[in-house]
This record gives sequence, C-alpha cells and structure tokens, in this order.
Amino acid sequence: MSRVRPFNLFVYGTLMSPSVFRAVLGKRMVFVSSEADNVESFYARDAVLSNYKKITPDGTYLYAVPDPQGRIRGYVLGPLPGECMAALRQYEGRNYTKRTVEVQTREGSVGAVLFVANLKQLEHSFGYAFRDPLKQEILLEAKIEAALVETERQQIHSEDKLSRRALGELHGSKIRDLIRHHFEAGGISDYAIKRTLLDDPLRDYGRIVTEPRAQALANNYLSMVVRQVLFNQIEEMVHRDFRYELDHLSPGELFYERTISSVLALRLLNTQPRLLDVLVGDCLTDLDFSQDHLVDFVRWGVLAADAIYEPRQVKRELELVRSHMGRGYIPMGVELEFSNIGHEVIRDPDARQKCDPQYDGFVYFYDFGLDTLTWKLGGHVDDHRDKAVARPRRGFFELALGNLSIEANLSKPITDDPWLLNQFIHEARRFYEIRPHSLHLSMQMKSQHQPARDNLVPLYVLKCLFALAGDPGMEAGRLVIRRLSTEEIIRCERSVHMLFSDISKRHSASEDALLVDDRRDQQGRFVQQFKFLRLSASMNYEPIAMALKGIQINLRPGTFMTARQYQTSPRHRQLFEELLEWGVRPTELSQNEIENFLSTVHEGLMVERRGRPAHSGAYISWSLSELRKALGAFNRLVRTAAAGAAAQVS
Repeated sequence: MSRVRPFNLFVYGTLMSPSVFRAVLGKRMVFVSSEADNVESFYARDAVLSNYKKITPDGTYLYAVPDPQGRIRGYVLGPLPGECMAALRQYEGRNYTKRTVEVQTREGSVGAVLFVANLKQLEHSFGYAFRDPLKQEILLEAKIEAALVETERQQIHSEDKLSRRALGELHGSKIRDLIRHHFEAGGISDYAIKRTLLDDPLRDYGRIVTEPRAQALANNYLSMVVRQVLFNQIEEMVHRDFRYELDHLSPGELFYERTISSVLALRLLNTQPRLLDVLVGDCLTDLDFSQDHLVDFVRWGVLAADAIYEPRQVKRELELVRSHMGRGYIPMGVELEFSNIGHEVIRDPDARQKCDPQYDGFVYFYDFGLDTLTWKLGGHVDDHRDKAVARPRRGFFELALGNLSIEANLSKPITDDPWLLNQFIHEARRFYEIRPHSLHLSMQMKSQHQPARDNLVPLYVLKCLFALAGDPGMEAGRLVIRRLSTEEIIRCERSVHMLFSDISKRHSASEDALLVDDRRDQQGRFVQQFKFLRLSASMNYEPIAMALKGIQINLRPGTFMTARQYQTSPRHRQLFEELLEWGVRPTELSQNEIENFLSTVHEGLMVERRGRPAHSGAYISWSLSELRKALGAFNRLVRTAAAGAAAQVS
C-alpha cells in the first residue's frame, strides 16, 4: 500500500468546528498563524471554493455538489500528515468521495483535498445511515441545543448560553436517553427531542423549601449539587477537547464511553480539594436556599467549572493514565455504596434509632435533582428494595458507572483494565464526602452458555477472599470479618441467604429490555457480580480484581447463596455455616490454603484470552505477589489479635 503524501484539506461542514477537527484527526485547528506548528496544530485560513454548492437533502448532513454558479466558503488547512487521510475517509463515510480542487485564499490559489457528495451513492440509496457515531453525535447535539433554546425560553424565561448549559444539566438524564434512543432506533425526530425536553418539568426544591429538616440540611445537599455540576462540566470539556486521545484509548463500543474522561475529571478535582471547598463556600454565600432556585446553584457551578478548567493539567493526567493502563480481556463493572451510618440506613429506613446528620439517608436526593445531576456516574438511592422509583426514601447513595438507565436497568461494562477500575473506585471515593461502605464488582462471564448457578468454590477460596476484602477488624475486643459477622450481606429474616455473588443477565439496549420474557434469554450478557467487598481507602482493588478474574475463569463459581440453595442443598448449607463460623472467629490461613488459592488464581489468568494470558507474565506475577502480601498481613493481624486476647486473660 503506497504511503499518502502530506496534503492540504478544505473543510466546509462539521470539520470547521475545532473540537470536531481534533476529535477526528487528533490535531488542533488554530486561527492565529503564529500558534500553528504544522505538527500538532494547523492554521485555518479562510478559503472559497468555486463551482460547488452545499446541499442538505435530509436536513442533517452537508454535501458539496457541482454548481457552475455556486461557491462554498470554508477553511483550508495544511499540509496535514498523510496518515490523517485514513481517519478522514472513515469519518466521511461512503456517501462522500475525495476530490482534488483549487480553492482561493487571500494569498492566492491553493490546491486542496475536498470530500464531496458521492452522487451515484446518493441516487442509489439516499438515506444511508452513517456508521461514524461521532458525526451523528455532532449533528444530534445541534438538534438538542436548538430544543434547549426553546425550553429555556419557556422554563426559565432567559436566552443566554450559561443558563442553557445549566438547563442542560437539569435535563441531563433526559438528554442521555434521547441520545441512546437515537443510536438504538437509527434516528429521532426534531419534534420528539423538543417535546421530550419541554414536557420534562424543571427540577427544583420548592416542595421542601419551608420544611425545617430540609432547611437544616440544605447546604449539605447544595454543596453536593455544586460539586457534581463541577464534575459534569469538567468531564464534558475533557470529553470534547480530548476526544481523539480518548477514542484511541477506548476498548470499544461495547464499553461505557465516559469511563476514562470520568476518571480524568475526578483526578483533576481531587487534586484541588481546597479550591473546591472555596468555590462551594462562595456559592453558598452568594446564593440562598430560601430565595434562589436550584437552577441558580447549577448555573453558578457551570460558571465555576469554566474558571478552573485547565487543558494542560488534563494532558498531564491523560499521559499518566495512558502510561499505566493495561488492557485485559474480561469486561468489568463496579457499583459503590456510600452511607454515613453504614447498613443502619437499610435496617432502620425511618431513622428512628439512628439518623445521618449530613443527608438524612438521602431522603431529599430527588428534590435537589441529584438523580439527574449524577447520571454520568450512575448515581441513585438504593434502599435494597427498589432503586428505580423516583420517590423520597432513605438508602445508600450508590454509583454505578456505566449505567445507561436506572429505570430501564441498562448498563455497559466500564473497562477490562484492573488498574483503571481501581483508579475509578478510589477517585470516586475521594470525591464524595460521604462515608464509603461497600462495592459490588461485576465481571462478564467468559462463557455465555447457560451458567451452572449452583457451582460451589472450596472453603479456602472463600476464606482468602474475605481475608482480602471482607473487612477484618476488631469488634468488642475480638477479631471478626465484619462482612460475615453482621447483617450486611447475610439475611435471616424469613429464610437464610447470603450476598456473596450473583449471576444475572445485563442488557445495554432498551430493545433487549422490552422483549417478551420467553425471548429475553437470547439477549444480553451473563455477568457475575461479587457483592462481599468492603469499600475502603486502604484497599488496593487492582490485585483483588485479578484474583476474582482468575477464580471466575478457573472455577466458574455460581450464585452464592440463595434461600433455595440453603434450604435444598446440604453442600451449600455446610459451606455457608463453616464460612460463617470462621468469619466470627477467624483463624490464620494455612500456607497450603494460601498457595492453593494463588495457584487457582494463576491458572485462571493464564487462559483468560482464548486459552492464553491477557496480561503480561510480569503483571500476573506482581498481582500474585500483592495478594500473597495481603494474605500474610491478615495472618499477622490474627496473631496480633490472639496475643492481645491472651494478654487480657492473663
């Protein structure tokens, strides 16, 4: 294949946008000649093309077609490196074809490449759906922006960009659903976009503004609102300005597209905790809960995000992420649970015995619009009964990155990289000023055949996993595994069951979710969710994710443990009782148990990708070494606790 020479490019449509130009080609478009280095940044010169005109027969895409009396104004840039041509061809699609033309600039005539309408293709099959999602996304955003203009006039009676961005935040989950529907259904009408936004009531806290309890907690909620808007806006700017780099780091369309940009935005904000505190404090000084509206606080957050966003800092963080990432093969996801009073928020939903002094169990979560403001991270209130109903109730604040819709129960995995997974867990934990509680780690099952849901794993595997992530610690003067010694994952109300792991199907498109029951088993992907892990600042989840991958691949564990399994299976019941007995009085793990556990993990990791390892031998060895250290630390904790107990007796 011959190498493409450097070339000038004439742009006249979506590529005239600097953000689109950068997203497609990874190069900057600048409008001051001294800022162009002709390597990473290129000067956009005004240019005119004769004998062509622009048409838009579908009201969406722009095409250049021959016209003896026509002219098109645009920009000419270049010479661009030859490797940009492949990206241009992919972006333009088969409804366009490449031509070499002469365009007129202030300095004179310049030869340039132009992508014009492929007339034969248009005549043969007009309406061909473009495969490039970026182009669809750009044009869809323009339609949504137009609908927001009208919504802004009707809902807040203003016409300024800042207010419109604030309005977009408060309609964020609806806009997300419109975009998802567009890509699932192959398009969405302008009317449907406009009606969806106009019919969505503007979120405000008017219902509770005179309620004494809400007044007492208002600043805590409004602080969370402003911080969330800062995150949303920073993430959006990262996603826009570094789209090219993010697309090249992405594992593909089967994964949530905002994972890396979310991690970057969280890292940027977490490095400036004092600045965040100052910004939030200034906002709460400038605005008042009883006199201003929720949209005013959101608008303040939008303005503050513009003031603190620094692309150079993003670039540094992006390089750090790029240098540390290590792709695997098994898609993974995670849910994080937060509660200032731990599991009491579930055990005592009416707050009669214990009350969260900061958020009262997030009972006003919906009044402050946090269900829509936290959509990028899958935020919702989970009372372990019904997470999809938007009504005031107490529960955990839960993040489920990759969740496309809480109501429709749609989600995508976020990564196949254990390092990136660990980064998201800890950056999210740092960002939210709420006590961390637990996490659920999901892994797509390697085999998508009907799983054996009753498969058991050996006791030594369970003991090692709980030693690693089950929160061993001192309670009432003795060592226990807290996740086994409380009612957090063990239920005994009507029948005994345990939330260690669960196998279910996950769906990423609403067309799956709407299928009738007898066809649902043909859709979606089987996922195993491990629910026993504590969310803690002191825990490195990278080697733990590697351990769970190895165990899942090697042993194919089933669900453990349902009430049916406890009632009907003596083997399940015996394993549960032996594990529970060890959990309330843990003893040291034997060397044989540790070695068998590590061997089980290693064997699974060595066949992760179609019978071969997905990670390097050095990385697998490092993971096993970290697991060995952590299990050794657990044994030392057991010995220390035993020595302390013996000293008390003597």
